[in-house]
Amino acid sequence: MDFRFSEAEESYREEARAWILANIPPSWNRDEHLDFAEDSDSYDLIRDWHRALFDAGYVGVTWPKEYGGQGRSHVENAILQEELVRTGAPPTVNGLGIGLCGPAILHHGTEAQRRRFLRPMLRADELWCQGYSEPGSGSDLASLRTRAERRGDAWIVTGQKIWTSAGHRADWIFCLVRTEPNAPKHQGIGFLLIDMRSKGIEVRPLVQMTGAHGFSEVFFTEVEVPGENMVGEPAGGWEVANTVLGHERGASTLSRYSMYKRDFDSVVALARRTRGASGRVSDNPVARQRIAQAAIEVEILRLSSLRQLTALAQGRQPGPESSIQKLYYSEMGARLMALANDLTGVFGQLARRSPWAPDAGRWGQRELASRGPLIFAGTNEIQRNIIAQKVLGLPRS
Repeated sequence: MDFRFSEAEESYREEARAWILANIPPSWNRDEHLDFAEDSDSYDLIRDWHRALFDAGYVGVTWPKEYGGQGRSHVENAILQEELVRTGAPPTVNGLGIGLCGPAILHHGTEAQRRRFLRPMLRADELWCQGYSEPGSGSDLASLRTRAERRGDAWIVTGQKIWTSAGHRADWIFCLVRTEPNAPKHQGIGFLLIDMRSKGIEVRPLVQMTGAHGFSEVFFTEVEVPGENMVGEPAGGWEVANTVLGHERGASTLSRYSMYKRDFDSVVALARRTRGASGRVSDNPVARQRIAQAAIEVEILRLSSLRQLTALAQGRQPGPESSIQKLYYSEMGARLMALANDLTGVFGQLARRSPWAPDAGRWGQRELASRGPLIFAGTNEIQRNIIAQKVLGLPRS
């Protein structure tokens, strides 16, 4: 198997790297902003950077040109994402829209929907959030109860969504709604695009154990939504949702390897400069074994990401096998963050940005945050069921 990139692809890498290095905002400090979240004070800077990337042709590069993309290959997109991480560039915004809702509209939407929503989504002129989970419908998503009733040319939506990332910033929400209450639970579901400024919507922030409040709960009370905002058939939203979840669980791992490799390199540097009772932590045999295991796991992620990239390059959309990717990267990431925080010793328990905390307390904060990926996009217990039934063909117990 040849893992080398072509001459043209390497040329694209050099072009992208040169532009990124020349245009990173002077005020950007990667280490200071490494834990950027949707409630960060640096949000406006990040959004301006995103728009500069779009204007230069470095956002949505695989999307068709007529919708604001560049029509490039998935391999070139993977190269670009790798360079954005390697150069320490700021992150982008609107990931839920571009990574999840956008593919759903491209695959299942009307031409009018593509023309209306995709370009503003790519440029982050309109920000998006995801309305899937409900207080009683998380992993068992098909049991959702938020209802949409057809009245004339509109849908009237009533219900509640929770764990809505960036809900406090979003202009739009792509939302799963119950259109046929008497249908079997995987049927009678619609995929609806809702303006967050609509009358009857209330957004309440949720504070996480990290102190961040990037999640919200969203309440809908008789919210009127134009009929043309339904993506796909009114009762076919489960198929659309699976398109979204496939991209969320699998395709996004193409850029995760570079991020985890950067984290791993930081862990190695941390071990080399941290001293314990018997000398450098990096000389401790138990620590060395854990670091070696982490190195192996990061390399496995690289290879599995290349496999996913190959499938996309061959025109195959993410399927149930994407659950393997989600299960692996989330658990690997949690182990890596636990290792980093363990290496800091008792000082790693100090508050974020304490002058005595190693790396300003970043690793303790990130170990807390690493629990999130074990839950979002479907809990890992659900991923194991999907792998068993839909990938391995095992019967339900």
